[in-house]
Amino acid sequence: MRIIIAGDGETGTHLAEMLSVENQNIVLMGTNAEHLAELDAAGNFITFEGSPLSVGNLMQCGADAADLFVAVTPDETVNIIACEMARMCGARRCVARVDNPEFDRDDVKAMLKTHGVDMIVYPERLAAVEIAQFIEHNWVSEWFQLHRGALYVVGVRMQASGTLCGKYLRDVPNTPRLFHVSAIRRKNEIIIPGGNDCLLEGDTVYFSVLPDNVDVLRDLCGQSESRVRHIMVSGAGRVTENLLGLIGNKYKVTVIDPDRERCMAVSRRFPGVVAVNASANDVATLKDEGIDRCDMFLALTGSSETNIVSCMVAREHGVRKTLARIEELQYMPEAESLSIDKIINKKLLNAGRILNVLLDSNVATTQCMSLYKAEITEMIAPEDSRIVSKPVAELSLPRDITVGGLIRDGVGMLVEGRSRIQPGDHVVIFCVSGMISRLERLFR
Repeated sequence: MRIIIAGDGETGTHLAEMLSVENQNIVLMGTNAEHLAELDAAGNFITFEGSPLSVGNLMQCGADAADLFVAVTPDETVNIIACEMARMCGARRCVARVDNPEFDRDDVKAMLKTHGVDMIVYPERLAAVEIAQFIEHNWVSEWFQLHRGALYVVGVRMQASGTLCGKYLRDVPNTPRLFHVSAIRRKNEIIIPGGNDCLLEGDTVYFSVLPDNVDVLRDLCGQSESRVRHIMVSGAGRVTENLLGLIGNKYKVTVIDPDRERCMAVSRRFPGVVAVNASANDVATLKDEGIDRCDMFLALTGSSETNIVSCMVAREHGVRKTLARIEELQYMPEAESLSIDKIINKKLLNAGRILNVLLDSNVATTQCMSLYKAEITEMIAPEDSRIVSKPVAELSLPRDITVGGLIRDGVGMLVEGRSRIQPGDHVVIFCVSGMISRLERLFR
């Protein structure tokens, strides 16, 4: 596929690097010549210096033959107009990143679609939804619900007290079959496991599980769920505002931010929230505002380093559950080793949405979640495709792809070697980054 990405900032660069690993034909358009030259020398994609609002530049990039155009510049107006222009040039599908909640309304999205914007990506809203899920299910690091709860995919941090910790998968009792271990994240490595793989303390293990057995995993992994009543939030930016809009008055919330205007804006919009004008590392103020009595601490400032340190301080003051917004991917394994329970990364959330569109250009799909160096994808099995030709054990799947489960006629099912996927099944696939093109061939 030919994909044009407008915007050479962190989000655009990450998308270009990620999609180039998937063997797509990528052009990254930007305005920073020095930055583009560095990327061109190191990356497996083409860079182009120019404006996405120039028809000439769009045509030079090949917008007339583009399968996908993604606009992720810092200016949402530029992104929307660029998508409209790219569509007029001939691009098949267009995606725009926005920062305004007005654009996330169904009526506005329908209007934008008539002008060539097939999908908008609102990262602050995506992050807020992810955080709200963690508040409700705070014993898991990932929570992926399929078909209104017909099947769940959950990522759980393995604790030493869990009965599964230290066990080889071949030794895990399989009768009755309660779950399927689909993937393991161990520091910087993603493992698609087999019977000879062992579950170790600190691993994040991804399970496919039926709804009646979700709670069983909590004890098996040595996790506990905290009842959340009081939440302290560091940072009063757009992610926090979206989160406060989602959770309403369900919790007692204290927001800390050094920007007085932001604090006042939060107080005006959310009267039940306590907004404190202070720095996140002002320990005395945190203690005065009751950090010792908080059930959860959310570090949502724009600084990954500040968020990591804030979570460590919260943990020292007895806060049981912590979450940090970390935009630098290289910090994520280190943050997990510091016992931060949940990490939010907007680049990965954006990537999941973009992959959804990418896959939908070739096969039917409903959801895609981008993890650190891996993807979880739900795809519909077409008739006469390879995925329905044989039992799973005889499909000769690549080592880095596994079937995690399926939904048939609205009912979730775990998959075994003798299971046979039928046309129309919604199939949950785990794969290491770089395997999307091989995955597509299974579903053609």
